[in-house]
Amino acid sequence: MLPPAQAADTTRTVVGPGAVHIHIHDPSQPVHIEILEFDISHPENSLTTVLANDQLISSNEQVKSMSDRNTGDGHLVIGALNGDYYGTSYPFDKLRNGQIIDNKYVFGGFRNRSSFGMTDDGKPVIDILNFFGHIELPNSDTYEIERLNRAPVDSGLVIYNHYLAPDTRSDASTTEWRLVPLDDIATNRPVTFEVTEVERHQGSMTIQEDTYVLTGTNAIADSVYKYLSAGDQVTVTLGVQPSMHEELAGKSISELMGGGPRLLTNGERATTQFVGFEGFGENHSGERHPRSAVGFSKDSTKIYFVAVDGRQHHSRGATMREMADIMKGIGAWNAVNLDGGGSTTLVVRDEPVNDHDRSFGLGTFRSVANGILAVARINYDEITSHVSISPKEAVIDTSETEQFTASLIDNWDYALPGAEDGFTWELIDLEGNIDASGRFAPSDYGEGYIVTHYGELSDTASVTVREPVSTEPVSDRPLAFVLHQNYPNPFNPDTRISYELPETAHVQITVYDILGRPVSVLVSEEQQAGTHQVRFDASGLSSGTYIYELSSGNYIERKTMTLMK
Repeated sequence: MLPPAQAADTTRTVVGPGAVHIHIHDPSQPVHIEILEFDISHPENSLTTVLANDQLISSNEQVKSMSDRNTGDGHLVIGALNGDYYGTSYPFDKLRNGQIIDNKYVFGGFRNRSSFGMTDDGKPVIDILNFFGHIELPNSDTYEIERLNRAPVDSGLVIYNHYLAPDTRSDASTTEWRLVPLDDIATNRPVTFEVTEVERHQGSMTIQEDTYVLTGTNAIADSVYKYLSAGDQVTVTLGVQPSMHEELAGKSISELMGGGPRLLTNGERATTQFVGFEGFGENHSGERHPRSAVGFSKDSTKIYFVAVDGRQHHSRGATMREMADIMKGIGAWNAVNLDGGGSTTLVVRDEPVNDHDRSFGLGTFRSVANGILAVARINYDEITSHVSISPKEAVIDTSETEQFTASLIDNWDYALPGAEDGFTWELIDLEGNIDASGRFAPSDYGEGYIVTHYGELSDTASVTVREPVSTEPVSDRPLAFVLHQNYPNPFNPDTRISYELPETAHVQITVYDILGRPVSVLVSEEQQAGTHQVRFDASGLSSGTYIYELSSGNYIERKTMTLMK
């Protein structure tokens, strides 16, 4: 496999402050590699991890959804990468390794596999970072906390927080103490808690967002119960135990994402033999698969989110050894592999940039357990370039409505999410109404303009309102199913698709992107025999070739159309 620097086709696109999206195509393999290079030396840039739907008991979530719901003014998600391996038993077996979000543990890892983390002073680290914990009682007795957000242990202590579930899921054999932190939560540092409630042999104590619950069983629970009552204060330490970098034992880890195996150590492959390394076998490490990985540069200022497409004719994937070489070739000094295969997903500015693994027939990006976000903590007014209205031109009749959308465009020509509520609308020389969402309903014929405003910024669309055009089926019955070429084509932003039905039938008209991903279902209903027409509005889509499909029973016909903005 060629080092990326020698690849035949490389493109670089600046996508935010200190952020570059790099696409590499090496046709000799073949392989497609997607990279987000993110400079955390920029004062507004930082990394955080995210949990699917914010609780271990919840279902998995697509990486794009994690990105979408966490982005906004002051917290702009530049990129998102899928994270750790995961299980199917919720909530205790959802994750395979440890995770920390904003200094707070999500899950206490216990496997001897490498993880990626960030210290509270903003430095990236890669090491085997397993959980440890202990509690000091008012009488100075100290007990080990064996687990965090995992199943209760026989004659031991487990601690829970709101990332688990609404309650601890424990049974009536347990004793539980509700703990309220009196200090800021941090790892590898003692934190003082106050005991506000004790429940003996009840189980399933509720967990509020700002509280923890200590759960004990059998002899250990009996011992702690003697000396720990409501109103007492205790000291709890929840830490990470490093295996390589001993200095991390004295640092607070603010973010942590599990993975494995380690790919690079100080610029070289982490091992001469990846098969068997950190417990991964031949099928996982020695064969080519789609891959995800995260790494950082020698000076620790640049973070690399990497996705390698695989299991497809245009990109075969990578072995673990090849993945290590890819990471080194793009500039990483230390790197760790993450969950790959069908989980591999890299999102840049709200959109997935890699081609999902189709080998299992999923047809879409897989929902996963967690991810890593590259975030610019920057206000929109600092990076706004202009306002854009879509469509720029519209021709409708008085029986129709037209949906206009407005976007706040940043300095890198991306729409800023979550700004929709700040727009107002104005009609010039047009009769009708336009609501707060931008939907225009004309009441008379004519020509005029629709103007959208965002503070002092504005943009204008020209509108023609004409006589109604009938779209009812014609009286002459067609002899066969026919799907006509859309008109106009190319188009911007809307077009009409007409089709003929020889009989009353259930019809579905679906639009796909060039990769075969559905983007819109225009019709899905029973229709009478005749000629029909439907309008397709692509104002929210990017320029390119799209496929539209007519399906009815065993009949399927497809055509292509071109959106040019």
